[in-house]
Amino acid sequence: MRSTVNAAVLSLVIERPSYGGEIGRRFEDRYDGLLASRPQHVYKALDQLKLQGLIEPMAIETDNGSTRDGYRATANGARAYRGWLRTPIPLSKDAPLEIMIRLASTRPEDIDTAEFLLDAYEQAVLATASRRPVRSKSVIDRALDEERRVVVGARLRWTAWMRDELRAHTGVREQ
Repeated sequence: MRSTVNAAVLSLVIERPSYGGEIGRRFEDRYDGLLASRPQHVYKALDQLKLQGLIEPMAIETDNGSTRDGYRATANGARAYRGWLRTPIPLSKDAPLEIMIRLASTRPEDIDTAEFLLDAYEQAVLATASRRPVRSKSVIDRALDEERRVVVGARLRWTAWMRDELRAHTGVREQ
């Protein structure tokens, strides 16, 4: 799957079949701050996913008992979604964001994928941490180095917290 927006929309359809407007609202709630897309991008993604055979139309019952045209994932859509989640992410400055988008797309019960993504996230953060600081007396260079150091520290603390959360969730699940 080439488009991150398409993959994110597909994840929402897999999570709960629905109609465009409701998928758009869930998209905004889930990916706010991660993906800068507008409702028209969600509708475009739905059209593309349908053309690719990854989703199909279906009647959706609304709260008031009427039906609306909606979408559900196909078997090919579910396979494409799982493949996208597990596709290796090249280490780059954009890798942490891509991993967070995939993590936001992961179903809560899919602990294996969450751990896979957390490992990838940690590798990306450690790659950033391994960059040598600029050897300069410039206040700007020092400020940029300090910002990177602070962000890396915060991301590593978050990673440790997330590992604890996954362990706690797994422990509860296994009991």
